[in-house]
Parts: sequence; structure tokens; C-alpha cells
Amino acid sequence: MEKQLSFCVFLIMEGDGTMFVANKDDHSVLAIDATRESKYTCPGCGQFVILRHGQTRLSHFAHHAGADCEVFSEGETQAHLTGKTRIFNWCRKNHLAVKLEAYLPELHQRPDILVNWHHHWTAIEFQCSPISLEKLSERTRGYYEHGYKVWWILGPTYLARKLTLEKLSKFSYFQKSLNLFISFYNPTNDQFLVKHHLTQDLFGKIRWVDYNFVPDKKAFNELFRQDNQYDVLKSYHAYREALELQRRLLGRYTDPRLRKVQNFCYLHHLNLAGCPWLIHGRLFEFPTGVTTPLEIKVRFLVKLTQVSSKRSFSYQEFFAWFEYISGSSMLKFPNVARQKINVEMNFQQFLAELLSNEVVQLDHECYRINKLPCWYRDLTQKLNFFPA
Repeated sequence: MEKQLSFCVFLIMEGDGTMFVANKDDHSVLAIDATRESKYTCPGCGQFVILRHGQTRLSHFAHHAGADCEVFSEGETQAHLTGKTRIFNWCRKNHLAVKLEAYLPELHQRPDILVNWHHHWTAIEFQCSPISLEKLSERTRGYYEHGYKVWWILGPTYLARKLTLEKLSKFSYFQKSLNLFISFYNPTNDQFLVKHHLTQDLFGKIRWVDYNFVPDKKAFNELFRQDNQYDVLKSYHAYREALELQRRLLGRYTDPRLRKVQNFCYLHHLNLAGCPWLIHGRLFEFPTGVTTPLEIKVRFLVKLTQVSSKRSFSYQEFFAWFEYISGSSMLKFPNVARQKINVEMNFQQFLAELLSNEVVQLDHECYRINKLPCWYRDLTQKLNFFPA
């Protein structure tokens, strides 16, 4: 996998957190193993803490009133408490070396859980509260710079909300068999959910495939097997999609992004409803962001009509076009190591379609325009030339 997990490694951390571990004589002690007769100190600030046992809440340590600690603070939700405890217990049950709330002085941070998997310490962030992209990127970068891997797992509050481009950007990872994926855990029913092969359809709607399971070692190993072949819908029926495009163009409330592409086509004396069948090809491998796959494909094909058919182009030139057309608002993925992998994979896929449709051909490691795809007068004419 890219810069992340080789399997299920967890760091669960919340901005505000109840303390499950404290120090006694320079040794870490779990709250469930602590006694009221002993004295314990905070691993972060060194101040004395109180042991609390309750009927409705899990055993934990707390600071005295008025204590000022930047690392440990109160206010953690029950979902977060339950979630990280269950994951910690799951790791112990499966004989993994695991630490609960291990304070990392070099980072001044307290991952809820550190797991040693394949001889490598990994932090798992169980995120139940909002976090900015800047803060998440800073934390992620800090972990990697100090030799830790990190996996952000989203709690039930995120699961209950709509899956947005912002959420994809912050919390997604890339793995060969899963492509882009994002992870959720619901401690209420002990269900793990991975939404994988995340992408967007022609009009920009987010698409994915669900993998839902109760966490166990076998399930995680199976999930992250590199040779897995998932049954993924790579494209939609082109005929139906062409009809849908026309319906949206004639609709009363046109998507501003679609109207933008339509106006671009008008400027070049083209009808968007009559765009080449090539536009209705496979889904891009990665989400494109605010700029929809429809706009990227249309603009690239129009660009081809504006250059000389006798000229050859290098791979780098074609890629530069594609990257420019994709726009400056491309999604950023802090948890994916390879920069521009999203643009590269989408471009390589589109280039393969151009080659298979004989729009361009490879000529001595350069690409030459072979024939321009046909733009139709309107949808009626386009449907008459539906490819068999």
C-alpha cells in the first residue's frame, strides 16, 4: 500500500479525550487495573490524576479541577470511548503488541492506540469530531516523519453524514486492490465498513463499493490482500447516460457545473448533448473533485481539435494538458504518498481509451492524432450512431 497500512493497524485519537492510562513509578498502568490506594500521574503534564470507576462509564483517569494539560483533556464522547476500548481489546485478543493512549513526547501527542504490526508501530485515529484538512495533514506528516504509520478511522458521527469530497480528501487511502478507500467503525453494532473504489460518475456524483464486516484478523487480512479482485462497476450504460445528459441539460434546475461545460461547448460551436461516445467511457479511477469527469473529457477532446494532426506529442505534453484541465482545485490526499497519483491514473486510463478508439496512435514513443472523435448535431443524430 501507499505510505500507510499493510493491514489493520489502528490509531484512535480524539481531540478531547478521557485518559485510560496513567503513570505509576515511571510505568504505565491501565485504569481497569488501577487501585484507589495508589497515586498516578498524567503521562503528558506529570500532574497527579484521579482514578474514576463508574457504573455507566468506563474506568478512567481524570485531572483535578483547574488542571492545565495540553495533551489530555476531558469531554470525550461515549462512542469514542467505547470504540477505542473495543479496538484495543480486539488487538489484545489477537495477540498484537498494543499500547493504549501511549504518549509520544517527540510529537506531544497521545494516540489512543499504537499497534505493532509486521514489526512496525502504527497509530490508529478513531475520529468522531470535526478536524480541518490542515490539522489532519500536520498530524499525519508528524507521524510519518517520526517513523509511525497512521490509519484514520471514522466513527458513527461521520458514518451518519453524507460522503463528501472534503471527507474523501482528508481520510482516504490508496491500496492496489481497493483503489481509493475510506474506513468507518461503529462500536454500537461492532461493524467495520470500508468504502472502496471511490470515484465520481460523469456528472460528479461520488460512487463506491461497500465492504461491511465484523472485525477479526481473517477479515482484515482478506480485505487488504493485494491480489483481491473486487467486482466493481467500471462504467455505466453509455446509451442511458447519453439520455441522462440530455435530461439534465433540459431540466429546470441545471447543475452549475453542467451549465459551465455547456457554455464551453457553445463557444466552440458544439452541442454538449451531441458529445462523442468516447465521453461515456469507463469511470475515472480517482475522484476528480470540483471539476467533473465530463468537463475534463470534453475540454481534452476540444483541445485535440485545436492542434495540428501532423504534430507528435510526448506523454509529458499530453499529461500536462490533462493536469491543467483538471484544474487547481484537484483533491489533495494527505494519506496517499505518491503526489499526483490521482491525475496520473485518470490520465493513463483516458489515454488508453483514446488509443483503443484510434483517436491517437503511438508512433516511436510519441503520440500522433489519428482521427478526431465525432461530435454530433444533437442527441437524435448521436443515438443513430450508437456503437454496437
